[in-house]
Amino acid sequence: MCLGAFMGQLDASIVTLTFPAVQREFGMSLAGVQWVSLAYLLTVVGLVVSAGRVADAVGRKFVYLQGFVVFTLASAACALAPGLGWLIGFRVVQAVGAAMLQANSVALVVTSVPPQRMRAALGVQAGAQALGLALGPALGGMLVASAGWRWVYGVNVPIGLLALAIGRYLLPRTRERNAMEQFDWRGLLLMIGSTTGALVAVSAVSGLPLPAWAAITAMVLAAACATGAVRWARRAPEPLVDPALLRPPTVSAGLIGAFAAYLVLFGPLALFPQLRGATPATTGLVLTALPAGFAVAAVVGTRLLPRHWGGRRRERLGAVVVMTALAALVISPAAPWWSFACLGVLGLGLGVFIPSNNAGIMSAIPSGRSGTSGGLVNMSRGLGTAGGVAVVTLALHLGRHAESASAAPRIALLGLLAFAVLAAGTTFVHGRAEFQGSSEREESSMTASAAGPLPALVARPDESALAEAIACLRRAMRRAARATDPANTLSVAQLELLSCVSEHPGIRPGQLARQLRLAPNSVTTLVNGLVGQDMIVRGSGEAGEDRRAVTLTLTAAGHEAVRSWQATNTDILRAALADLHPGWQHLLGAAMPALEELTRAIDTRADSPAQSSSPAHA
Repeated sequence: MCLGAFMGQLDASIVTLTFPAVQREFGMSLAGVQWVSLAYLLTVVGLVVSAGRVADAVGRKFVYLQGFVVFTLASAACALAPGLGWLIGFRVVQAVGAAMLQANSVALVVTSVPPQRMRAALGVQAGAQALGLALGPALGGMLVASAGWRWVYGVNVPIGLLALAIGRYLLPRTRERNAMEQFDWRGLLLMIGSTTGALVAVSAVSGLPLPAWAAITAMVLAAACATGAVRWARRAPEPLVDPALLRPPTVSAGLIGAFAAYLVLFGPLALFPQLRGATPATTGLVLTALPAGFAVAAVVGTRLLPRHWGGRRRERLGAVVVMTALAALVISPAAPWWSFACLGVLGLGLGVFIPSNNAGIMSAIPSGRSGTSGGLVNMSRGLGTAGGVAVVTLALHLGRHAESASAAPRIALLGLLAFAVLAAGTTFVHGRAEFQGSSEREESSMTASAAGPLPALVARPDESALAEAIACLRRAMRRAARATDPANTLSVAQLELLSCVSEHPGIRPGQLARQLRLAPNSVTTLVNGLVGQDMIVRGSGEAGEDRRAVTLTLTAAGHEAVRSWQATNTDILRAALADLHPGWQHLLGAAMPALEELTRAIDTRADSPAQSSSPAHA
């Protein structure tokens, strides 16, 4: 996983160094060469969520390894590109592989470790990202100066082959999948349109030479596609991004926090190379402090901070450190050693905030949808990257006419500080869950697993409490169904009977009575009422001598009533589950096999009167 994270960030930070050499070899302008990076970024951000959704259905390990294959082959093709058009096309293919990698990197980490170690594992993965980000400028400069710009892409080939061989044997298979009957192509196109329009508009603000009408068109396209994507997701049978995933404050506020934090992370990387009076060597040394601090905090922060601290306290600490470092940079942004120290502190704060924030997002989403949620996190990172460049470029543009040389950098740093405040604000959003996972519990779980299996539990649930919980749930569902559909005149008993007939067309009244645990006379009364309302049709046997041969089937009106009732119940359950604490959601997911076994046991006892009459069996 760390090899994949390292490759992605190394490629992101290394390619811009090839622009002058590519311009000279192909005789193209900088505006044209910029599409080598822009096409890559547009493709990754547009496809990363859909790649995660496909991985949830077909297997995250499979999609991740195929991502390595695509990325490695496309890197080799980029190294052999005969012209700029070919290079841009191969970069798009490379971005497809990168989207397959990025969408599953966080998901595979989350599903491969115990929940108590999630934050530490995501910190190690973030440290690998920071290492690739830090080595990119130095390694890229050496490769371009010595072997040529083509080897910037060629270096990905041996790393990709090594990662593919290791991943084949080490990565775990996907145990929980989310079946997908049909792919949401409309949602994908709307998402690509919205992200592409947004990034083109951001690039125009950042200095991409586009006419004003093109930038305005991109903004309008982004807004229209985003609105269409939201509306379509609400009524699509299998949306690319289920709105229910974004409803919990832990997820929605966490994604905003991730966007703001990554914007603050990438902003200085665009700002400091533009400062006057600094040599490339000095700038490279100063910028090294940021990813170095990020890597140190992401990897060892879990061990150094108090064990009893939860996720939100860690996020707040990281946000305070980030805001302090940016405020200190505003004082003297041009002093090299002061900037080096402040950027190191900034990296430490981001290294504490980002892994804990990402862990909170992933813990609030069922493991069967972790590929989709990982894609959302990485899409926030891509948008944050573009946003960091836009904020810095806009600030430099606004401050270029100022009398003081440090005015423009200060404006840029104040813009980054505003987004740091936004990231801190997301930790105070009402309803955000507290992700717990202290080192103390991590070590105890590791010790327990090493010592052997846990002893069998002797506690058993209270039957009366369980019966009361089931009764309360049924009453709540009935009240909610009535409130949601006041026009419905059918009783819950009639709706349950219709649902049973829908599942067993041609069922006989006696069989129906046993299925519903009702007396035959009660079933007859319910059926007569539904026949009168044209919901049920009696089959052969009604006029014959043996009335036990009567079969029951639903009419079109009956099927519609069942569909409406089931949809209402599903919506109510989805909304109720979304409001639950993520920890309870996780426990419910883990308890589902036991609950299914309990329902089968109840059915078995109910179908066996001789056994149920015995006090011992009861």
